[in-house]
Amino acid sequence: MLLLTITTFFKNKNRNYVILTQVINAVIALITGKLIAVYISPADFGTYNIQFATYTLFLTLLITPFIHFIKTSNRTLLPKIGSKLFFYTISVLSILAFLAFIAFLYFYYGIFDPLLFLIFLCFIPFTIANSVLADFLNIQDKIIDFSRLSILKAGSGLVFIALFFFLGLTFIDDVQVLWLMQLTGAFLGIIFFASKYKVYKTKFSIAYRTFLKKYIRFAAPLMFLAIWSWINNYFDRYAIEYFLSLDEVGIYNASYGVGSKFFLLLSPMFMVLLTPTVFSPIKRAEKKSAIQSYGLYYLIVAIPVLLIVYFLKDFLGYLLLSESYKEGFYLIFWIAVAFFMLTFAQLYELYFYSELKTKVILYGNVLSAVLNIILNIVLIPKFGILGAALATCIGFMAHFGIVYYNFRRI
Repeated sequence: MLLLTITTFFKNKNRNYVILTQVINAVIALITGKLIAVYISPADFGTYNIQFATYTLFLTLLITPFIHFIKTSNRTLLPKIGSKLFFYTISVLSILAFLAFIAFLYFYYGIFDPLLFLIFLCFIPFTIANSVLADFLNIQDKIIDFSRLSILKAGSGLVFIALFFFLGLTFIDDVQVLWLMQLTGAFLGIIFFASKYKVYKTKFSIAYRTFLKKYIRFAAPLMFLAIWSWINNYFDRYAIEYFLSLDEVGIYNASYGVGSKFFLLLSPMFMVLLTPTVFSPIKRAEKKSAIQSYGLYYLIVAIPVLLIVYFLKDFLGYLLLSESYKEGFYLIFWIAVAFFMLTFAQLYELYFYSELKTKVILYGNVLSAVLNIILNIVLIPKFGILGAALATCIGFMAHFGIVYYNFRRI
């Protein structure tokens, strides 16, 4: 049955582009990670990751819910009231995110870096515009343009950082180089693909207060969920810095990046195959049966992947990172286990999304986040960065446990 489904799947040209894009982006990410590991010290990489985690917090709270709001409005509200109110609101939110981020950097590090200020002044709006554009292309089923945009962003960032290191440029520090790499991809994405976005004219006017009320009702649950999701993904960096050092943050995050890649590449293939079935108008029992089948196939594929990662973790570390990060190579396996549990849970979460029963997903995130905080505080002082990896594993296992338990009892 699965073989027949996969055969049918690969006859779809757009879906093949999605798979190819994931593979290309994964390869680009691995090459980029290798360059970073060779040329950037763990301390500088740790500093960048603390900054990136904080940027993600403000983006998740202020911007991401509104991007979801635009996505859900693309075929309904947006064509009726036009793009003006959406553009105005996201501009204000972008300014707030920028100011909050700059304030954090100033109070957290006690310095003001003019160049970093200018980088973020450009980076935040270009990144947000890219996200809006990517969602638009995806919703409009312009998969080829969507895939090309994704590859352009990743590829241009890789070219930038490769040229910078190979030319031996030293006029800016390594942390700024990593942000400029991200900015290059976002900037070129907008330059080459902005014309693909459709700006709607106003057909029916509504009061801005009415618009905001509608948005707040939509965004409030997402913002609450975002806080717990962010804790699950980024709290460990701050805990490592507090109990250990920025060097340890860099070492941990490098191995985290490698360990997470295996299932972040594998799981979307299963999700794309399963999603049309789960969101189709079929009986709940049929949805559950399909999810259970795909869950079993995913487990069968995951076990040999985890075994390979376990026995080859040092080889993978030297291949994809560098000697400077060898202290954390053993973490690659534990992070792979954690992301297997996370992506395994996401297969079962599809059912709750399709039935609009997202409280279960919220409960899973809250439990996982609370455990993550407690275990990081308890384990890091005793076990170092291994404690952070174990906290992540246990937290994601708890998340899976909540989701799977509720899935079985329905």
